[in-house]
Amino acid sequence: VSGKAQRMGDFIYAPQSLESLSELQQWRCARSHQVPKALGEKSITAVEAHRVSATMCAEHDMPYVRKFFTTVEAPLVELKATDCKGAVPADQRIAVVFSGRSAPGCHDLLCGLVDALRSSPGSKVLGVVGGTAGLFEKQTVELTPELLKAYAGTGGLELLGRTVGRLYTEQELESARKACDELGLTGLVLVGGTRTNTDTAYVAEHFKRKGSKVSVIGVPCGIEGKMVNEFVEAALGFDSACKAVAQLVGNTAIDGSSARKYYYFMRLMDGASTGGRASSSHLALEVALQTKPNMLLLTEEVDDKRLSLRELVKEVADMVVSRTADGRNFGTVLVAEGLLTAIPEFRTLISEMEAITMPCPLAEVLPQLTQWSRALFQSLPDFIQQQLLLERQSNAALQMSQLETERLLASLVEDELAHRKKLGNFNGSFSPVCQFIGYQARCSVPSDFDMDYAYTLGMTSAALACSGLSGYMAVVSDLSRPVEHWRAGGVPLTAMMRVPASSSTGSFQPRPAIFAHHVDLDGVAFKSWCAERADCARYEMYQNPGPIQLSGPSASRLSNTISDKFSYIRELESLRNHVSAIGQRCRPGCDARTIRVASQSLATLASILDELTMPVEEIEQREK
Repeated sequence: VSGKAQRMGDFIYAPQSLESLSELQQWRCARSHQVPKALGEKSITAVEAHRVSATMCAEHDMPYVRKFFTTVEAPLVELKATDCKGAVPADQRIAVVFSGRSAPGCHDLLCGLVDALRSSPGSKVLGVVGGTAGLFEKQTVELTPELLKAYAGTGGLELLGRTVGRLYTEQELESARKACDELGLTGLVLVGGTRTNTDTAYVAEHFKRKGSKVSVIGVPCGIEGKMVNEFVEAALGFDSACKAVAQLVGNTAIDGSSARKYYYFMRLMDGASTGGRASSSHLALEVALQTKPNMLLLTEEVDDKRLSLRELVKEVADMVVSRTADGRNFGTVLVAEGLLTAIPEFRTLISEMEAITMPCPLAEVLPQLTQWSRALFQSLPDFIQQQLLLERQSNAALQMSQLETERLLASLVEDELAHRKKLGNFNGSFSPVCQFIGYQARCSVPSDFDMDYAYTLGMTSAALACSGLSGYMAVVSDLSRPVEHWRAGGVPLTAMMRVPASSSTGSFQPRPAIFAHHVDLDGVAFKSWCAERADCARYEMYQNPGPIQLSGPSASRLSNTISDKFSYIRELESLRNHVSAIGQRCRPGCDARTIRVASQSLATLASILDELTMPVEEIEQREK
C-alpha cells in the first residue's frame, strides 16, 4: 500500500509501500510478533480484564490528590485468556496519538492495536496525524493491516508524526473532548513519557466529569527511560536506543585505543532533551555497562555528592594524569546530557536564566542575574555563554541538548592539565574530541524486545479501552522473563501520581504529576558499574556490543537495566498470597497461640509501615 502525499496541518502524510523498503527492512517487516500467553489469540475477544485489587498513591498524598481526581483507588487490572464467549465488543473507534518524542517500536504498537480489533465487527483504529495539534484538527487516517505491513519493525514516527504540544489547560482538555466526540471515538490512546501520561490522567478525568464515554489510555514510551516506576519496568524504545548508542560508543572507544592519542568526550542524550527539567541518566548508565568506558559522569551521582564544577574537572584530570603515568594518553569519557543541572552553582544559574525571556541581548541579561550567577556566567567560555542565550523549549526550559557540556568539560580539563604541566605534575598529552550521541538512536530499527513489547502494549491498550477502563496506563510486567511469561494489564494513572514536596501547604499548589524516575544509586545496575569502574579508568576494558541483533542467540539479549529490574507486580501477588495463607491458618477453631502470634506480628508490621509512610514533617514533629 502506498498513498499520495497530502498535507495535514504542518505534517505531510505520505505512506510508503513495502516494495519501497530495503531488502533487510522487508525481511524485518515479516517477523511475527511474540506475545504473552494470555494474549496468544491476538484478539480482544479472547481476553478479559480481571480486576485484581484496589490501588492507592502515597498515603500522605492521597488527600491532596483527591482534590484533582474523583477516584484514586481504582483497581489494578490483569489481562487473562478466556474461553467465555460473551458479547463481542463491536463498533469500537480507537484513536492513537503520539505526543512524546520519537522512539524505536512505535509502529509495532500500532500493529498490536490494529490486530487486536480485527475480531471486533465494525471496529476501527484511527491514527492521528501530527500529534496533539492533529487531534484538535481531527486529522486522522484509518490504520489497516495492509497499511502497517510496511511499518512493522521500523523505527521512529514516520507514518503519523508528532508535535511538542500538550493537553494541559482547561481549553486544551475541552478541545480534545470535542474532537473525540466529533470523531465518534470510544477510545483514545496517548503515547509518550511522564508529561504525556500526566496529561493523560487529566484528560481522562476531564472527560469523566463532562460525561464523555471515551476511554483514555496511556502508554509509556521514551528512549531516555525515565517513564518507569514501580509498575512500569521499561519505557518503549529504551532497549533499542541503548543498544544503538552502545554500538557507536564501542566503535569510538576502540578507535581511541587504536589511535592511542585522543580522549573522546561523548555526551549521551537523556531526559534533559525531552522537555523535562529533571534529568535522568538511565541511558548513559546502560551504555557504560555495555561498553566499559574509562569514566562515566552520571547526573544522579554528581547531584548526590553535590560536586562543584571545579571538583568534577579535578576528577577527570586526575584520571587523565593517572593513565598518562602508565603511558596511556587516550581514553573515553561518557557525559550524561543533563549533567550541568546537577552541579549546584550551575543549577542556580540555569534557574535564573530560565526566568529571563529569550532571545535577549547579553547586556540585558547580566543585570538580571545575581552576583554569583553573573560571575559564573562571565567565567564560562564564549560558546557556552551563547548557548545559554538560545531560545527556550516549548515549556520555557533551557535547551540542554544545545549545551555542549562535553566540550565545556574538555576545555576546562585541558586548562587544568596545562596548569599542572607548568607545575611539573603532568607530562603527557591531551587531545580531546567531543561528540553528542542521541538523535542517531531515536529512530533505530527496534530490537526484538521492543518489537514484541510495543506490540503487546498495543494489544493491551485496545483491551483496556474496549473494557471501558479510562484513566489507565497499559503495562507489561515480568519483562526479564521470556515473552510468553510476560503479564499484561493496566494500572490507574492516579496510582503513579506524586505531589511535589510542601505543595499541599504552600500558597501555590501545583497539580499532582507522574515524575521522572532517576537512576537508583543503591540499585543493581549502578552497583555493577561501581564494582568495575576503577579498573575501567586504569585499563582498556572497552567492549563493542555491535549493532542490534535481529536474529541468532544474541537477539533476545536484554539491556542490563531491564533484566535486573525488580518485579513490583509479582511481589504484590506474592504478598497477597502470604496474607491469604495467614487467613487460612487463622480461621475460627485454630490454636489460640497461632492467633496471638499472627496478631502481634501483624501489629508490629503495621507500626513499621506507619513509620515508613508517614510524612517526614510529621516524623520530625513527633521526635521533638
